[in-house]
Amino acid sequence: MNSVNGAPFRSRDFGTIERFVEPCILLLLSKEPAHGYGLLEGLETHCGEKVDVGDLYRTLRRMEHDGWVSSAWDRKENQRDKRIYTITEEGSAFLKHAVASLRETDELIHHLFSGYKKVYSNNKTL
Repeated sequence: MNSVNGAPFRSRDFGTIERFVEPCILLLLSKEPAHGYGLLEGLETHCGEKVDVGDLYRTLRRMEHDGWVSSAWDRKENQRDKRIYTITEEGSAFLKHAVASLRETDELIHHLFSGYKKVYSNNKTL
């Protein structure tokens, strides 16, 4: 960890949104039901999120407990059983709320960048 003027600072301190993976999972499930490893791939490809497989399954269990997703076993002969996750109506409502909240956050961040750029217009790193 680096320090800026004596205060601890990590480059990703302001670069993550707490629980961002949940709306990402719901967005993927809005397209089609999926199993855990399919979600892992989709999260990285479509949301830029790299998630540990254990963290993903803990998150999915919590989301199922919250009523945002449901799951069922997909059992096929001569294949491994897979748990398939599906978004629920409650999950769709939460996704809509999360997107509205993230849109507000996006506007605030862009407002900050715009103000910063005006103040530090000579700074070529922006």
